[in-house]
Amino acid sequence: MEPIAYLRSLNKQLAYLFTFSRHINEIDTAAALSGEARGAQDAGWTPTITSMEVLDELKVLGAKGHPLSRQELRQVLCLYAQLAEAGGVYEGLLNTMRVAQLKEYNLWPFQDLVRVRQLPRAVIGPNANAMFRRLAEVATSIGMTELARLLEITFRDDIRNAIAHADYILAPDGLRLRRRNGGLPLVVSYNELGAAIQIALFFFELLQATQQSLAENYRPARTVIGRFSANPPMPWTIELAEDGRFSLSTNALGSQVDAAYERQQRVNNRLGGRMVAAYGAPNRPLLPALLDEISVIGFDVLAVNFDTALQLDTLIAEIEEHGLWDPTEAIDNTGGAMLMTTPMGFRYIAAAADFQAWLPVVEDIEDT
Repeated sequence: MEPIAYLRSLNKQLAYLFTFSRHINEIDTAAALSGEARGAQDAGWTPTITSMEVLDELKVLGAKGHPLSRQELRQVLCLYAQLAEAGGVYEGLLNTMRVAQLKEYNLWPFQDLVRVRQLPRAVIGPNANAMFRRLAEVATSIGMTELARLLEITFRDDIRNAIAHADYILAPDGLRLRRRNGGLPLVVSYNELGAAIQIALFFFELLQATQQSLAENYRPARTVIGRFSANPPMPWTIELAEDGRFSLSTNALGSQVDAAYERQQRVNNRLGGRMVAAYGAPNRPLLPALLDEISVIGFDVLAVNFDTALQLDTLIAEIEEHGLWDPTEAIDNTGGAMLMTTPMGFRYIAAAADFQAWLPVVEDIEDT
């Protein structure tokens, strides 16, 4: 995949992810913006500092106007491998996707991938391969299949493994991957290598920019009623301070809800852990051709096919009673349109173009 095509597609997918997640649970989505929040929390003790330094060093080397020396190229490879392993950054992305699964914010979302060796005792964290495999799996589970595809190619496993195990040779024809532990030897041309590094840089920079853009919504502070992690719903104040500190706080003494929270919970409960769902019944069947077209756009829709027309009528009555329609302009219920929902609410959709227009607006990225 060409880097600029990757960038444009990722730009859309991250916009959809963060917009939808914010509707489902704004507080947990906000909490996920701050990266890892365990271990030493004193100033200067967050590994995200290292990640940003690595990013900057990679960009400096990439901006040189002459071919890189062997020493500089080896430095680029090591920085690429370090960026791939920035688990503290990718924890935030995983927590954001877990919002759609209706799972609470988790201080250690990759914990089940950590291995504990008894003799000699050691705690071994997951490598980039395992982390991005998990990210892609969760993206697939919430129905964001295009995002999953992009995550699978963000960092090349073969290049990262070769660097980590010193199992490569810098040769005139490219990066030779010897694969001493199995597999066919491979030559990655320098053009291919440059594209792989550019994709990794695009991913890291765009993720950071998307998170920062969302954080700016809390300058000045806003109070939102909802759940944070496993806590009951209550008012939480979310703030991005002038000095860059990001915080969530509450002085509530107990559970508290409002109409907006209750409405969103009803929508969430109908999504079944997906970002998009569709509903049909014998008198109003689902539209397989439309679902296939939406799949091409990048969404695996939860298809709910009721056994009776009464069940669909009951859902529509619930939508009417509790104001669950998407507040944006809706498609008229004519011409065989299908009832669908995203985290914003329900709407009738008759064609793939209607669905595309329904998705969050994304600012285009020009050629770089």
